[in-house]
Amino acid sequence: MPSETPDTHDGATPALAATEPSPGTGILMEAIDPDALKVVRRLLTAGHEAYLVGGCVRDLYLARRPKDFDIATSATPEAIRRLFRNSRIIGRRFKLAHVFFGSKIIETSTFRTAPQPSEADDPLITADNEWGSVEDDARRRDFTINGLFFDVETEKIVDFVDGLTDLDAKLMRTIGDPRLRFQEDPVRMIRAVKFAARLGFDFEAETYAALLEVAPDIVKCSKARVLEEIYKLLRSGSARRSFELMLEVGLFEHVLGPYLRQFGEPAAAKAMLLEAAAGSTEGDGLEPARLLFALLGALDRYVGQTHEQVVNGVLHAVLFAPFIGRELASGQRHNLDRSIDARMTAVGGVVGLARRDREMGRQILLSHQRLLEPGRRRRAGAAARQNFHDALVFLGLWVDAVGNGRAGLDSWQSLTSGTPTAEPEPRTQRRRRRRSGGRRGGSQAPEGPPGNGGEAHAGES
Repeated sequence: MPSETPDTHDGATPALAATEPSPGTGILMEAIDPDALKVVRRLLTAGHEAYLVGGCVRDLYLARRPKDFDIATSATPEAIRRLFRNSRIIGRRFKLAHVFFGSKIIETSTFRTAPQPSEADDPLITADNEWGSVEDDARRRDFTINGLFFDVETEKIVDFVDGLTDLDAKLMRTIGDPRLRFQEDPVRMIRAVKFAARLGFDFEAETYAALLEVAPDIVKCSKARVLEEIYKLLRSGSARRSFELMLEVGLFEHVLGPYLRQFGEPAAAKAMLLEAAAGSTEGDGLEPARLLFALLGALDRYVGQTHEQVVNGVLHAVLFAPFIGRELASGQRHNLDRSIDARMTAVGGVVGLARRDREMGRQILLSHQRLLEPGRRRRAGAAARQNFHDALVFLGLWVDAVGNGRAGLDSWQSLTSGTPTAEPEPRTQRRRRRRSGGRRGGSQAPEGPPGNGGEAHAGES
């Protein structure tokens, strides 16, 4: 890529020269975020190509509410930055712009072409900043269902990769050779599982075979990227099915190997978890494998009902509660803290769980029994704190999954008139008089729009 890049890269084939856009699909313009439309239209007015792209187009076609709206354009990140003062350029491996509207982010990326193959044997992509045409951009994306563009002027979908065909057939298919696409970026395998689980799609045969073959390559990715995808799975509303699919295709033991070993010898543990995922009814429901999938199912229902961004601490409580299920159910406290610490320590360092999140999960689990004590005084002040909210979320998941604790949950919820969501306002205190020689602190400068400390990737929806 040349060091001096024009605002709009040259050599791009016009979108409709390669193929005619698909017929209109009934997407209502009213369903599109107005701020995303503003970004697209300003780019078009400035002479650039610009489309809605990826997950938002897929979800609009399926009559689902998009989680966010992404844009692809011929404008370079620097040109986007000049057009939008409320924007920031982020990323190194994948450079793009975030356009901010309050707390909302409209992710805006430049059309890219597939990186030139390396002379090395390893096809893993380490940089992805070569500009291309809209068709190039479609063909370098991960899955056909994410390779769709929406033209806001014609109100039609532009489809270079037969994504609409696969949406209609409910199929997950990579764009290009699935084995190579997964080797280029193994995190795509976790994303394949997430989309298949969330949308209820099946894997196309070659894509499924490649998943089975390339699954061990996931260890080549950074722990941070893999963990981020696991958190997305857990928050997706389809965590139970996602974990089942990860077990089925062989990703689980490579992504969460230390966690799998907490259930026993890996092969036996995997078989036991798959049996639990299939709905085994043996035992009392507090066996670790069955309890895990019961809690994941409860988490899915909670996310589906509330659309809440569940914090990592609650997710950790869900993952580690199965190992102390009987203690939580019986109220036993002897060595509970030590047992939680041992499990979290064995998993956390290897998988990369942040110490702060582990501690939050530990506190949620330790507070669980205190919330259920029959004689415990219910305090509205305590119930208004965020950490209490997180503990109450987990209590609700537990009651949904296991059944016991309903009275305690109802009592706390009646006290708080619904689940609290924020810290209470601080009490007004009488201000002390300062001594005349005392130092006065300056006010903090307001923070700018939030940045992204990690890498950014296309089509994360």
